[in-house]
Amino acid sequence: GMSIGAEKMVEIKGHYGIITQRVLKEWTGSDGNDWEWATGEIVDAAASGNEIELEVVDGDFWIHIVGWNGDEDSSLSTTNSDSNDEYLSEISNDMAKISDYRNKHSGKVRIEVYECKLPSNSPSKKTMKKATDLLNQNKLSHYHEFPELPDVGINYSTNEDESSWNEEILPVVSMIAELEGAGIKLRCGGIVKEAFPSVEQMAAMIQTCALIDIPMKCTAGLHHPIRHFAKEYDAYMHGFINTFGAGVFTSNFPNPENSQERFRMFTLLSHLIGDQAADNFDFGDEGMIWIVEDDRDSIFEFDNDSIKNCRGKNMISYGSCSFQEPIDDLKQLGWM
Repeated sequence: GMSIGAEKMVEIKGHYGIITQRVLKEWTGSDGNDWEWATGEIVDAAASGNEIELEVVDGDFWIHIVGWNGDEDSSLSTTNSDSNDEYLSEISNDMAKISDYRNKHSGKVRIEVYECKLPSNSPSKKTMKKATDLLNQNKLSHYHEFPELPDVGINYSTNEDESSWNEEILPVVSMIAELEGAGIKLRCGGIVKEAFPSVEQMAAMIQTCALIDIPMKCTAGLHHPIRHFAKEYDAYMHGFINTFGAGVFTSNFPNPENSQERFRMFTLLSHLIGDQAADNFDFGDEGMIWIVEDDRDSIFEFDNDSIKNCRGKNMISYGSCSFQEPIDDLKQLGWM
């Protein structure tokens, strides 16, 4: 491997505070003295003042930064640490910044919600209690995102989930649900194909949060109402009507009493989230209708009280980079 201790490099270039290139490159050299790297794939990154934030998967990385005038800077090899101390330190630093901002702009702005990634997929309850206590002391509701979601591999011949979801995700969501003011954050997309979770991952997380009774917030990728294929990402984008419709569905579905009922619930959720036909959804004065298009011509109806209850307790909100696209699409569909 490289003498710097990394097999991958994150290269960031920019001009006047604007990032012009952000790529993750694989080392292709034959020995430690070869400075050879692959072309690279785009990663999430943002710049603000003298700070740069980027998002990469777990691993060892060398950070290479090139300024507009050719000046270079770099990090030593760095690991996406699941260190609980580092996690708590970052939250503490954020709380200090939020406190300063609140004091500086008192009466003009409100900061009410905090979102963060968990230090790992298996954080300790002690660490999470310290983190959430600090967030609650600062009067913030908070939503916690898993660093990585495991694949959901349903064997439809046995109705069994052959993934690690129940062992890896379920207990952590249950633990977080016991902490005051806490919720789950679900990332629904990004700027690369790999950032979009599968229909099954979406369904599994929505079902998990509903059955455990913990609020959830969605972020990224939900620019349009209905699921569709997006050429610019070479991927299917999830729809916010599909996603929030699934939330309403779970809040009205009878609590499964056995694995068979749980699987049926999961199957219907997956079908709803994956539905690409806008004609299967309808909204009226009384509420929402979803047409399943199965052999029995099943139709599910959700009244306004059910929708309001779900939005207040379960599916709280979602963030989007676009304000206009959702509005334009809803108007075109006649729902706004």
